[in-house]
Amino acid sequence: MSIFATDTKIVCMEKTYQEKITTLLTEIATLKKKSDQISMYRLLLIIGLLVVVYQLFKFNEIIGGLSIIGGILGFYYLVKHHERIDAEVDLKETTLAVIQNELTCLEKISGMYYNGQEYGRPTHNFSEDLDIFGEGTLFHLINRTKSKSGSDYLAQQLLGENQTFSISQKQEAARETAAKTDWRLSFFASMFRISNEERGVSRVLNQIEHPPVLKLETFIAIYAKILPFLWIAVFASAYFVSPSFAGYGVAALALINFRLTGINRNHTEEYFETVAGAGRLMEKFGVATGLIAQENWQSEILKTAHTRLPISKLHTKNPIDDFVVILKKLDMRRNMLASLFLTLATPFQPVQLIKLRAWLKENPDFFEKIFDVIGVFELYASIGNLHFNKPNWCFPDIIDSKSFELYGQEMGHPLINTNNVVCNSFDFDEKNRLTLITGSNMSGKSTFLRTVGLNIILAYAGCPVFAKKMSVSDGIKLICYMRIKDSIQQNASTFKAEIERIKLVLAAINNNENALFLIDEMLRGTNSEDKLAGSMALLEKIVNSNAYAMVATHDLRMTEISEEHPDVVKNYYFEYATENGELLFDYLIKEGVCKSFNASLLLKSIGLPIGDKL
Repeated sequence: MSIFATDTKIVCMEKTYQEKITTLLTEIATLKKKSDQISMYRLLLIIGLLVVVYQLFKFNEIIGGLSIIGGILGFYYLVKHHERIDAEVDLKETTLAVIQNELTCLEKISGMYYNGQEYGRPTHNFSEDLDIFGEGTLFHLINRTKSKSGSDYLAQQLLGENQTFSISQKQEAARETAAKTDWRLSFFASMFRISNEERGVSRVLNQIEHPPVLKLETFIAIYAKILPFLWIAVFASAYFVSPSFAGYGVAALALINFRLTGINRNHTEEYFETVAGAGRLMEKFGVATGLIAQENWQSEILKTAHTRLPISKLHTKNPIDDFVVILKKLDMRRNMLASLFLTLATPFQPVQLIKLRAWLKENPDFFEKIFDVIGVFELYASIGNLHFNKPNWCFPDIIDSKSFELYGQEMGHPLINTNNVVCNSFDFDEKNRLTLITGSNMSGKSTFLRTVGLNIILAYAGCPVFAKKMSVSDGIKLICYMRIKDSIQQNASTFKAEIERIKLVLAAINNNENALFLIDEMLRGTNSEDKLAGSMALLEKIVNSNAYAMVATHDLRMTEISEEHPDVVKNYYFEYATENGELLFDYLIKEGVCKSFNASLLLKSIGLPIGDKL
């Protein structure tokens, strides 16, 4: 039993983050200097072209024309190089923001990531009782996902609904991402600017998968293929026939292009609005996909996910590239000047829509596959990040046992800051299959129950647990009876809600399930006599079953059951002390029954005249 203190592992982890911040700041400054230099080169190239081309045209028209082409190509190269440097600066600046956010998370749970509130289930066996979803919860602590599939996978993992791989395989994947610190931070940075509202981009992409059918689509597809040759013929006619004939040809092709675009405008406008912006968003997911594709993976889960990535038609390692190119072109329609020139040259919008349809036909279920893979890597990068940020937590040993066993050395509550939490060691086996915990108010009974429950959930999810050392048997069904609420919407009183929870406990006992019950002050919604009778009946039911239970109570009469069943029932307690009229708690669990309670003292301290004559 001890209080976790800052140790060398935590100092080393924080030092790693600080060193990366220093390195990134240096790299960003260097890249920005390069960016400024390229901007200057572009300006000098334009000025130089204006001077040199004029002189060359006076000397020779062909050489002058070639110099213009060379200048344009040079300018295009500088623009693209400048874009690459700016993208690298943006990624490094975002990585810097990610690291600063992680340092903030060492003190408190960050609001930069989704809290998972949509996954909350009021009637679930444990999610409401153990603070799994919502602000400041276990999901919020772990989550570093930015896609809907990633958060779905994390929610399923915490609820114990992802049984495809074993716990040891999940731990292996988490360890691998934890060891790849630079990769993990870049992966987070690639999607860091995606808002929580944009998590559902997959829904938008599902709509993109069904573009509308165009009027004269077959004709447009054929026309688009022969159009380059028509333009060559028109420009050649200026030399072989006459410039005026070429002018009529340009006008005719432009008219056809505008007409083919116009007759489809109303038909396609809604679809184009859906597409608008999706290219930029997919580009961010594209960077993440590239990071996944270019890394070598060793763990079974991540190797399997990596093989499911769709193959890119561009022969690059990033399968999103070709899709993003098409969407970016479609997005150019929003620029009126660019749209005008593009439509002069070709029926731009219909042609790009036909290309998009062809791409979607060649890549069935593309988005489902891509986001499924991204989601898997987000899940294990999140768990690996937890392992990196909590170096004094451990991966538990998983016991292959038919009955429930738990051995925890210095276990702490995962949602309490490491520097402030009091840790307790506790063993759970046949000798204390029913553990009764008594204690005064605010002494730590409920917190201890949640400490046990949350660490079991972490263990089963393949996460590190808040303990110096822990081993737990696999396959336990966790059922909590702690945070009971009434509901006007469901027409349920507190007592009715308690009855429903007791029915869950009884069903698990009657079905002979390998269950662990965490119960905090049962039957609060009825009178004291019925409460005691019902509580004792439930405890007897647990004792006579194969189930395990930890029960916190203020009623000392319930502890007498240990005298009747000393081989399976054991009493524990939390206590307090007083000093100068103040209550002091050590939050340490001890064997035995609590003898002192503090409700009267607490009520008296706020002005209620308990024990005084009115």
